[in-house]
Amino acid sequence: MNRTTHLLAASPLTPRRRLTQLVGAALLGAAALAAAPAAQAAMIDFEHLGTGTVGHNEYFQQAGFYIAGYSNDPDAIDGDLVGAVIDGTDPGSCAVLQCPSHDNSYYAAVNDGVLDLTRVQQNQTFSVQSFDASFLGSSPGASYPGVSGLLRVQGFRANGSSAYEDFALDGPGANGFEFGHYTASAGFGSQQFVEVAFFGFSCDSGGDCIAFQSDKGQFAIDNISAMPVPEPTTWMMMGAGLLALAARRRRQA
Repeated sequence: MNRTTHLLAASPLTPRRRLTQLVGAALLGAAALAAAPAAQAAMIDFEHLGTGTVGHNEYFQQAGFYIAGYSNDPDAIDGDLVGAVIDGTDPGSCAVLQCPSHDNSYYAAVNDGVLDLTRVQQNQTFSVQSFDASFLGSSPGASYPGVSGLLRVQGFRANGSSAYEDFALDGPGANGFEFGHYTASAGFGSQQFVEVAFFGFSCDSGGDCIAFQSDKGQFAIDNISAMPVPEPTTWMMMGAGLLALAARRRRQA
């Protein structure tokens, strides 16, 4: 399968503005990071954020993460349409696209848009464990190949290097497009990143897939499971607690 893309440059995120059309004046922290010693996965499910369009350079916040929409077009201007939060239970919310059926809210990346994750705690690392995703058709009633697209998950490390993993997005079945569950490989899921970008490829019947060249590399995504890595201070506190426990046991002995 041939793949053509312009890989995203590793860089600190540009300043982002609040998505007032999505969450109003208050940003939601739907799932606070656990205070337990072992890190627990954060679930980004796009619930309770309201619905609405997302423009280039706009973001919202959930589960301890900033979730931003970006365009890879160098001529993009703030506010250019790159996505939307969709109510999957409302058939009219996706009238001009061929969207998957879904029982919950989800994010739809359109016009070759990029979905970008960073932790609210600046420069803190995390890994991507799994997510639900589907290809997003550019028009209702159109035909699509068995593999309609690819979803690339590209992570950027603190030193500027990056790694990525691709996931095939199936074409429509008897009931149209449907969400599938995808799990990162052990090698990719164990890596620590400060930023992760999700972006789509559109594929033709010959198996050629392209990104950022057709405005059709669109995808729907939901239930992103991200594993935050505890801060160094957390590890220090854990170590101090273990040392104190060991000293107490020695005194008791």
